[in-house]
Amino acid sequence: MSKTAYGIAFIFLLTGLWFWITPAHSTEGQAAKGRPLYERYCLSCHGPEGRGDGPLGLHLNPPAANFHTPESRNKSDEVLLKAIREGHSETAMASWKDELLDEELQDVLAYIRKLSGGPVPEPAG
Repeated sequence: MSKTAYGIAFIFLLTGLWFWITPAHSTEGQAAKGRPLYERYCLSCHGPEGRGDGPLGLHLNPPAANFHTPESRNKSDEVLLKAIREGHSETAMASWKDELLDEELQDVLAYIRKLSGGPVPEPAG
């Protein structure tokens, strides 16, 4: 094998390694699996882009969460997962723990993180 081929193989190895060690927005779930679950259980309140503008979400008091706000984006995965799992007693947010498996809850969280763009980045120095 030539030096060029070894170099290319090394780059592919590093790229693959980087992919596995770089954390995603949600470290547990898979956004692709979460999308159909989100569409089934969440879209009617939170809307197709997670802005709280679903057909039911517009009529709630308080309104459905907009996942794009800095407040929502900066909530930890644990806090968001708890809201998905347990619901929120002071809002119309339902508990999904009896409808979805733990893995599915993680997938929904991953999809929400993908929709919102993840946590707001820290301002540069």
